Amino acid sequence: MRKILIAFAVLLMPSLAQAGGHSGLGGTGTGITVDNEVMEGKTGVLIKNTTSDVWTWDNPPEGFHKATAATCTQFLTFAVGQEQPVGFVATCMSVDPDGDVSVSLLTPHPEGALITQTSGTGKWEAYTGVKWIGGTDIQIDANTSTYSWTATD
Repeated sequence: MRKILIAFAVLLMPSLAQAGGHSGLGGTGTGITVDNEVMEGKTGVLIKNTTSDVWTWDNPPEGFHKATAATCTQFLTFAVGQEQPVGFVATCMSVDPDGDVSVSLLTPHPEGALITQTSGTGKWEAYTGVKWIGGTDIQIDANTSTYSWTATD
C-alpha cells in the first residue's frame, strides 16, 4: 500500500505545480521530485512531496523572463486502504532572475489544480489573486513530469 501511495503522490505532484501571470500568461513546466515523506496514522496517511521545477512562460510581458526556477511542496491526504487521495493542497515559490518573488496556492479543481497567486513582489505584485488551471501533460517516470497551465481570468 505504501508504494502505491507514494507512486500516486509522485504522479500527481507535477499536475499541481505552477504560478504567476495575467490572463493569457500560461506556460509549461518540468518538475523533478527531490524529497518525499510519508507519515502514517491510524486512519490515514499523509504524503509530502517537494519538487524542483523550471517554468517556461508563453508570451511573457515585456520585462518578464521567459523561464523561472521554482520549488513546489504538495501535501496529500489518504484514508487507510484507499488509493485515491481524499484531499490535497500545494504551494509553489519562485524567485525570478531579477529577484522578484511569487507564492501560489494549489487546490483541487475538476480539470486538475486551481492555482492562485497569493503574494508577490516587484513585477509579480500586480498578479496577486490571479488564477490558473494546471495539469500534467507527460509523466516521464515516477519522479519527473511535464505540465502546463492556462489563465482562468
